Amino acid sequence: MKLGKQWKIAISATILGNIFSFFVLFGPAERLNIDVLNVFMPSTQTSDDIVIVAIDETSFSAFETQWPWPRELHGMLIERLVEEGARDIIFDVVFAEPSEPDSDGYFADAISNAKNVILASDLTAVDDGFMTGVIETRPYVDFEEAGARVGLAGVDQDNDRVIRYFPSFEGTLSSVAAQHNQVPEERSKIISYIGPDHSFEYVSYYQFFIDDGIEPGSIQDKYVLIGLDVKATPDVQQSQVDAFPTPHTRFNAKLSPGVEVHANMLQNLVNENWISNPPTEQKLLFLGLMALVGFLATQTFNPLYSAGILLFTGIGAFGASILTWQNGYFLSAFAAFPSYIICFVASGAHAYLTEGKQKRQIKGAFAQYLAPDMVDALIADPEKLTLGGEKRTMTIMFCDVRGFTAISEALKEQPEVLAEVINTLLTELTNDILECGGTIDKYMGDCIMAFWNAPVENPKHAELAVEAAQKMMKTIYKVNDKISAQGTLSFDLRIGIGVATGECVVGNMGSKQRFDYTVLGDVVNLASRLEGQTKGYGITTVLCKNTAAAVKNKPELILEIDKIRVKGKKDPEVIFGLLESGASSEEINAVDSYLEGFRTGNLEKSFSSLEKILAQKESAVYSYASLMKNRIDELSKTKLPENWDGVYTAETK
Repeated sequence: MKLGKQWKIAISATILGNIFSFFVLFGPAERLNIDVLNVFMPSTQTSDDIVIVAIDETSFSAFETQWPWPRELHGMLIERLVEEGARDIIFDVVFAEPSEPDSDGYFADAISNAKNVILASDLTAVDDGFMTGVIETRPYVDFEEAGARVGLAGVDQDNDRVIRYFPSFEGTLSSVAAQHNQVPEERSKIISYIGPDHSFEYVSYYQFFIDDGIEPGSIQDKYVLIGLDVKATPDVQQSQVDAFPTPHTRFNAKLSPGVEVHANMLQNLVNENWISNPPTEQKLLFLGLMALVGFLATQTFNPLYSAGILLFTGIGAFGASILTWQNGYFLSAFAAFPSYIICFVASGAHAYLTEGKQKRQIKGAFAQYLAPDMVDALIADPEKLTLGGEKRTMTIMFCDVRGFTAISEALKEQPEVLAEVINTLLTELTNDILECGGTIDKYMGDCIMAFWNAPVENPKHAELAVEAAQKMMKTIYKVNDKISAQGTLSFDLRIGIGVATGECVVGNMGSKQRFDYTVLGDVVNLASRLEGQTKGYGITTVLCKNTAAAVKNKPELILEIDKIRVKGKKDPEVIFGLLESGASSEEINAVDSYLEGFRTGNLEKSFSSLEKILAQKESAVYSYASLMKNRIDELSKTKLPENWDGVYTAETK
């Protein structure tokens, strides 16, 4: 697999991001993940077999007595619950100290008769100078001797004080009631809450002491938990109310009564639908897999592609987390998100500082002589620009202004007007080149050099160059009109265009101190020579044979006009003219007849063919025929050499 340009920064960010995530952000991300899943995917198991008897403000008002209430009151509640058929009676209240003997006796007798009472104990930290440790505060001994089972009421609070996990100690209230003897390892079991606070069925304590206070059968064979449900602690010796934050607190800012936390744990144990929290090794394996995805998504950085991959896998991971949660397993999808963000930000910043700089350099270098869409193509794929030069078949164009010397002479007292004229002309001609996908190589006074098929490849480069030449031949008339409309001066500007196609070298050429993106090769010289020959043929644009061969859909506009040996070259070149208007079949046949006679040395035949064209001054090749007639006249005077090969040797560039 080929690695992208950002692979070093991506792998560094992945490693550092995962280390940072695991040691700093893993806990908060995992806690958020648990809370979200608990809120949006609550336990689907029924809670109808659990009822909470609330020691609430209404009951305090009804009994008009302070806490702790007389224990015979709790004894009478046990008797009522037994009458209603309660399965287990679970007090989330610690009765550690003796009270009035008669009251304690009544309570103990009720416990003994019920035989299904569970009382709470608690763990207390001790550090009195003689002993340090944790001791269990158990119920008053008379109550245990009466047959009460005992379960620890303590809970394990997370770092943010939220209750998310089952306690990691033996004999809790819920485990004793559910007769679940397995002691979980620390944070190995996650509580699957059935909903926010007061999701279970609540019955106010006092309702058991009034007529028709509860519906008949509503307690039958159910677990009944008795505990505080007040906004302020009724016990002056306790500073904290018996209510705790749960996963829902993050979203509704409400605490759940401690007795309801035990009800949720009991419901999980009875239905065996708690959520297993995997060991650290499995979490690290998952993080490693997600880190690999993060690396692959950002090692070749593209904002949309990278963000799309990370978002897609993130959503997929969360979806997997939902599925596993429904099946009793916690997959910490959120734990990988911080690493994703770090990878994306780091790779994006590095790409902006490196590739972004490269793209800005490309835009600055090419914007002046490339069409905007070609600049965008280079920015999207800088590898299309090979530094140092590469061989490529290209089409080269030279365009020069005819009679520029005379124009300069006329405006020698007004150089600023001359500059304005040339700028207007070059701007319009440049637009034609860029619109046809050409690249401006350079301006040389009144001359433009351009090329096609670099830096962005285009197999139709020859056709595009010819299309640009056609536009330029029309543009020159518009420029003349535009210049005339701007002032009192009027010029009949004309241009000559030479176009050649062939293999050359393109790339950054020059010295280490300064270089340009340009082309080198024989075809460049040929295009320059062809431009120089346009005035000798009366045709604005002259093409080489390779260019003409590539453009097959313009037979009436492109016709062979000569076979010449340009100055500086030994090998002859067949050249073609690109006409401004289409030639008729008779005119084309006449030109072909002229060339045939000329190349065989039959000057009379050539002259006769040209006469047919010159008889029509509106002919598309009239100027060409007129100049060729002059050539025949001169050759007739000097006579053809004995070794005549039909090739005209150009004496000028």
